[in-house]
Amino acid sequence: MTAKLPMWKQALNFHKDMYPDDFGVVVKDEHYYPILANLLITRRTQKAFSYLDIEPIESTLMVSRSDPVVVRAKGGNRLMFKDASGAFRVRLSKEECVHIVRCRLNTKLSIEYAVGRQSAMLQLHNLCRTGSRNLRRTLPKKGLWDCEKDSGLVYQRPKPSVVKEAMAFSGHPQYEALEADFNQFFEDIEFYTRYGQAGMRKVLMAGPPGTGKTTLARVLAANHCNKYAFIQADGYTFKDVCYEAARRSTPTIVIAEEVDHLYRGRADSGILSFLDGIKTPRNVGGTYVIFSTNYPKAIDERILKRPGRIDRVISVGAFRRKAAAACAQHYLPDDCSLPLKELGAALDRCTAAEIKEIIVTAFGVTRVTREELSVKTIEHARELLQGRLKRAAETCEEDMDTRQDEFKENGPGVDHDELLAELEDRAELSPTPAVDSLNRDVQ
Repeated sequence: MTAKLPMWKQALNFHKDMYPDDFGVVVKDEHYYPILANLLITRRTQKAFSYLDIEPIESTLMVSRSDPVVVRAKGGNRLMFKDASGAFRVRLSKEECVHIVRCRLNTKLSIEYAVGRQSAMLQLHNLCRTGSRNLRRTLPKKGLWDCEKDSGLVYQRPKPSVVKEAMAFSGHPQYEALEADFNQFFEDIEFYTRYGQAGMRKVLMAGPPGTGKTTLARVLAANHCNKYAFIQADGYTFKDVCYEAARRSTPTIVIAEEVDHLYRGRADSGILSFLDGIKTPRNVGGTYVIFSTNYPKAIDERILKRPGRIDRVISVGAFRRKAAAACAQHYLPDDCSLPLKELGAALDRCTAAEIKEIIVTAFGVTRVTREELSVKTIEHARELLQGRLKRAAETCEEDMDTRQDEFKENGPGVDHDELLAELEDRAELSPTPAVDSLNRDVQ
């Protein structure tokens, strides 16, 4: 059986054919294509001039279209699509093109690789983030916004899918604790601002990568952004946003991830005074800051152990059975019904990121075996994922002597690539090009 090229390799080959001397930047799963398709539909509907164009190109992926829209054109009505699977050349300007290879697994899950020159990828990213929308230079009064610095603070709305996807996780085990603390702060804001207090509360969400710390904050934003301003900031802008909110007395929630200033060796007198000192901005409307970290032990003790600098710590760990099953349902097709009790047992103690990857791997297995998705398939996918991660860690640590000693002691080891090959042999039918590309990719 002839092996088909994985998706990322196909994308790189398209780039090399067009730009043989230019390095290609590869971006995975930013899902640029549906944003570009919708933007192109809007411009064609408005008959606005644009270099933007999307051209299908031949590949081993199965080509499919979804979400059709009828657009009026000079030659009559034209059928366009909001999403698709396949390979595409995207024209951004006279000079810049990018290539996108995309495979839709179902209505909720897709795999996408975009590749282009660095200048083209920057142009693509900016186009997808801003589209035809205007940037704001004043602090919004409500909604979810991203914040950057460009001769001052600049605010722009994130992709609509960010809020939509976050709403699906309102059942996160720790969401209730975060929301209760949030509501209590703003309902009793007079208590936090009396006697000259700053009216600023700092919450730290701590847990391993992939447990949903960022998602928790976005769920809060999705449920309350019609009343409050939620600003996603970084270590360079979060203090400026707090000062701006205080100056305007606007109730504001600042979502600040992995702020380096909190860590041991980087926390100076400036950040200490900002958190609880003479430089703390006083906002009578209330400023609620949500920090998150994967490494709570690395945070400076003067911050973590001093009341007032961090007001509350919320631990965010892996999902247990019921929550794991609820999380998995967001990635399964609507017509897929699995026993929740068994599904939860199969995914117990997995993070949200791990659950998503397990489901993707499980779909790759079903496309090889031609079997219905089952709890047993998901259990097998979890073993495959764990095997790949363990193998990656071992590969990074091994040397020639270690490999030789292990071979003498244990003989040939388990090859997880062979496991998938055995599944293909049992299937007796060769997978389609799209399936094989997906199968190679999820490895």
